[in-house]
Order: sequence, then C-alpha cells, then structure tokens
Amino acid sequence: MKRHTLIIFIILITLIGCDNMVRNANEQVENSIKTSKMAMDLDVVSAKKTFAEMYDKALQNKPDSIVSEKITDLYLKINQTSQYIDSLQFEINKLDDKDLQSSTLIKKIFLNNQIGDSIFNKVRLAYGKAIEISIINTTKSRLKKVQDTYNAETKKQFFEMNGPLGVSMILYGIESELIKDGTKSLSEYTQALR
Repeated sequence: MKRHTLIIFIILITLIGCDNMVRNANEQVENSIKTSKMAMDLDVVSAKKTFAEMYDKALQNKPDSIVSEKITDLYLKINQTSQYIDSLQFEINKLDDKDLQSSTLIKKIFLNNQIGDSIFNKVRLAYGKAIEISIINTTKSRLKKVQDTYNAETKKQFFEMNGPLGVSMILYGIESELIKDGTKSLSEYTQALR
C-alpha cells in the first residue's frame, strides 16, 4: 500500500510541477505580448508625432494653395485612416486570442462584413495622396507598389486565418508603414523646396 501511495504522490508532484511550468510559460508569453504591444503603440505614437512635425514644416514653406491643399489632404487622410485603425485595434484587443471563436469572429468582421475592404480602401486612398505629393519618381513607384498590395488576395491572407493577436499586429504594420510613408513624402517635398 505504501508503494501505491508513493507512486500517487510522485505523480501528483509531477503534475503540480508541470502545471507550474505551463503557468510560468503562459505568463512569459503574456508578458512578451504586452511588451510587444507597448512597443508597437510607442512606435505608432512616435510616427504620428514625426508626421505632424513634417506636415507643419511643409506648410511653413508657404506652398501655393493647390499644393497646400494636397499636403493637407494627405495629412487628413492618413490621420483619419490611422484613427480608424486605432478604433479597430481597440475592439480587437478585447477579444481572447486563445478562444477559437475569436478567429471565426475576425473572419466574419473583416471578410464577410467587409471591414477589411474598408481598411484597404482608406489605405489605398491615403497612399494615393502620398503619391501626389511625392516628387521623386522612385518614391512614387515604390508607393504605388505598396498601394497595389492592398488587394483582395492580401485581404484574404491577412484576415482569413488569423486570430486577434495576428490581426492586431497586421493592423499595426499597416498603420505604421502608412504614417512613415506619408512622412517620407512630405519630407521629400520639403527638401525639394529648399
């Protein structure tokens, strides 16, 4: 009887040890995700600040009214798109990445309810404004290629099989790249006027 008790005790200790290891691993993953999200948020905040500063610089060059309107259109379009993505991020972050139903919900929202189309349309329009402001042909060409990637195939790749965490990272990438590309367009414009 003592031997059976010892075996049961060893099994229980092993299970408790495994449970603690799983719990520690889960905590480390959760902490890494939080740290990554904070870093992404800081990157977007920094990019927005730089974009606003570059917009102010571009307007300080006192461009004619047509160019001034294009600059302002770019600034407003990127900010509106960024705010839209931020609002989606807020809602997505409420979903549980470990819940299998969340992936189904993501697919429904972004593909069936066409929120993915809405994002991509806003991003394409913003890139169109950046292309209008760009002065260097290689930049225009690169921005056009980026703009063209926001198509039905990419939308399906982004939103069909991803859960909340994956979609959150995708949206971060879209937003960050858009803001930084808008900043580059304004920077080129400002440098060309010197």
